[in-house]
Amino acid sequence: MTLSHARFLPAGLAGLILCLGCASAPAPAKPEPAAPSAAPPPPRVSLICHEGTTAARFTELGVPKGEYPEAAAISGDLTYVLFRPGRLLRIKRKEGKIQAERALSKPGETWANLDVDPVDGSLWLVSDQDLALRQITPDWKTKTVKLQKVEGSGGFSRILAAPDALYVTPSCAEKGVWRISRDGKVLGTEFPAPPPPNPGAEPVNPDALTCSSVRLERDGAGKILAWDRKRKTLHRTDSEGKWTPVEEVSVQGLDEPFQETSVVKGIDVGGEGEQWYVKRGPLSFFYWKGGTVFLGPMTSNRTGGSDTLFLVPKKDGVREMIETCYGASILGIATSPDRYAAYTYYAIVFGDFAGAPDLP
Repeated sequence: MTLSHARFLPAGLAGLILCLGCASAPAPAKPEPAAPSAAPPPPRVSLICHEGTTAARFTELGVPKGEYPEAAAISGDLTYVLFRPGRLLRIKRKEGKIQAERALSKPGETWANLDVDPVDGSLWLVSDQDLALRQITPDWKTKTVKLQKVEGSGGFSRILAAPDALYVTPSCAEKGVWRISRDGKVLGTEFPAPPPPNPGAEPVNPDALTCSSVRLERDGAGKILAWDRKRKTLHRTDSEGKWTPVEEVSVQGLDEPFQETSVVKGIDVGGEGEQWYVKRGPLSFFYWKGGTVFLGPMTSNRTGGSDTLFLVPKKDGVREMIETCYGASILGIATSPDRYAAYTYYAIVFGDFAGAPDLP
């Protein structure tokens, strides 16, 4: 009822109505707290694929369509790229020119990983289907080295060569890292896998083993590291195969790479830089001009292109960055003290650290 209506009523009644109106008026609403502002999207960077890099498509280097890279390694001005099931590409990059040579595995033989021997420049390869090592010399001579006093089935998923020995990770075994001499002798095993479901059974049933989550990497000085992605630990080996914890790089804030439930996460949803990816921890890492960068999942944007999420560990957590590389996700990165090579599904990108950007 408005005041203009009340003027036509008796004075007492009008006053009562006005007073009732005053008494029943709701109290002023309390201001609602402001909604928290959305976190800014990760910065977009081009560390790997900056303007000073050189790229080459694998088809231009003689690799058939449908074969995809599995690993890479650098030795001087040579870059080796391994393709499943058994193709090896040796790329020479010198004075702006690129030359490529190829080698194939024997029929029925598969290659899973490779590394360059710092002692003589030869190449070591492993298979995930047998317990043997393959050595390929710079002039393409091949030798198979069988492991001594080792029985059973399985194979190896990764190999790194050091001056003192070869370090490998078996596909699934009681210990996650084996140290092997160049003539095939097992010098030691470290990093036990989680206990099997039947710990009292003797002997241990290989089908019941819980496989190790340790991955071999290198630090900035070329030393070999063992990164346990589930236990979130990092160790470095010395020239005698002794492992010590690494303190300068924290892996505590990283998610596990293998998760039972897949969660899709959005970045800058509704904005120009909208990206989506399956949330998981990194599968590998590399050193970039004094800093450690973990290679996270690939992302997908509105235009159908894909980028790569980089994770940089900090004291207060993990910093995310989105690496843009011509609309293609980076699968792996090989480095040497002065240069690097990154590969996508279809191409390889070469760069030199001297002209590359620093970590932002």
